[in-house]
Amino acid sequence: MGFIDRHPCLAVRQMTASDYIWLATLGCAARGPIGIDDVGQAIAALAGPLWSPSGQVVFDSVEAILDRGLLLGDAAGDRLSITDSGRRQLSFLLTLPVPSPLSAFGQVGIRLKMAFIDILPPALMRHQIVGVIHAYECEVANRSVRCQAWPLNGSIGRKWLDHQVDTLEDGLALLRQMIRPEPPTPCPGS
Repeated sequence: MGFIDRHPCLAVRQMTASDYIWLATLGCAARGPIGIDDVGQAIAALAGPLWSPSGQVVFDSVEAILDRGLLLGDAAGDRLSITDSGRRQLSFLLTLPVPSPLSAFGQVGIRLKMAFIDILPPALMRHQIVGVIHAYECEVANRSVRCQAWPLNGSIGRKWLDHQVDTLEDGLALLRQMIRPEPPTPCPGS
């Protein structure tokens, strides 16, 4: 299921593994210059144990990003900084739909988006988080309706499925909390 600002059947395309590498690389560079050798470690840290692209795939992706002028190397050629074109590409990547956001690979996309979503302007950031909420709600509803594993599990397996649904609902609660407007701060002396 796609999400974030695009109806699944209208989306240009869904994110791919290459997009994940581009998102992490450009996002890290947007936070500050990053060493070429640090890109792979940053991706591993952001994705956690769910996904780890090979060093060669990361290198090839960084090379393609450089070739497109989305990053610039410093004089020594070992620190990468984002360009204006790179910032536009990063914003585009942050709005692409993630395939199956509750799958392990989809969770990588969610982690990467959440790591850099604050780079977007506040209104667009809020819109993207609302999209994540909608995608989670749809996937939870689909899984609840069509969960064929339920009758196949014993009591412990059913408790585990309940736990997984509780975890998803906790994630949804956190996402909803992120988009709530903060209450106004009272003026001193009032």
